[in-house]
Amino acid sequence: MSNAHHYPVPRHYDTVEPHSRYVPIFHTEPRKESISHDSRHLSVLPSNCSSIGYDEKEDHTYKLIVCQQPLHARMCGFGEKDRRPIDPPPIVQLVVQQGESRGPVDTQTLQTPFFVLHVTLWSEDRQSERNIISNPPKYTRILMGSLVSSPSLLKNTEGKTGLFFAFPDLSIRTEGRYTLRFSLMKLGSCDFHANAKSRILAQVFSDPFTVFSAKKFPGMTESTELSKTFAKQGLKIPIRNDVRSKRSE
Repeated sequence: MSNAHHYPVPRHYDTVEPHSRYVPIFHTEPRKESISHDSRHLSVLPSNCSSIGYDEKEDHTYKLIVCQQPLHARMCGFGEKDRRPIDPPPIVQLVVQQGESRGPVDTQTLQTPFFVLHVTLWSEDRQSERNIISNPPKYTRILMGSLVSSPSLLKNTEGKTGLFFAFPDLSIRTEGRYTLRFSLMKLGSCDFHANAKSRILAQVFSDPFTVFSAKKFPGMTESTELSKTFAKQGLKIPIRNDVRSKRSE
């Protein structure tokens, strides 16, 4: 039986395939201010937003830590069948502390179903978004997969319990050097209304990684100990116990 506690993402934040009316349209130029959104869009904040955020109402400090960094990926092109996930799957930990004292908060007492983590694709220098290729009137998403994640209460490789967000099915259409930006939001009742705004509590970037063409891709790596540990607790994450060569991919 699964030991992991999974919390569903509210329906209007579900990610769907391109050309659906629910797909958020992002620009490739740097964003200089936050924007509002309706129930189909997520707000975007400046790229220099801190990985540590403070909620005055809850008197909680939220910190994001990328505990499993993306290494590389094979570009999936513009078809819909050949999806190649980022390797290894990015995993982000949420650390919640009590106000200025920075004392630990019991994760069991948090309203964890209302936390969501949203991922976007950025340039290697973290200065501009790379989510959409624009060729008016057509817009094509570059980052594919489930772009939002709900938290799971899991034990890491050291046996310590924490809240973790996993992104096991992200893939990228075009080769290049990129980073991922993760944005934490806590949804309230008002966020389920039309024209709602969601406050971003904290953001963090991944390390830069490379997306290779099919010919240059060195092959998938063996699953990390962290992935294996979480999979044993019921997290739905692909596990590879062997290392395939490029020729066999």
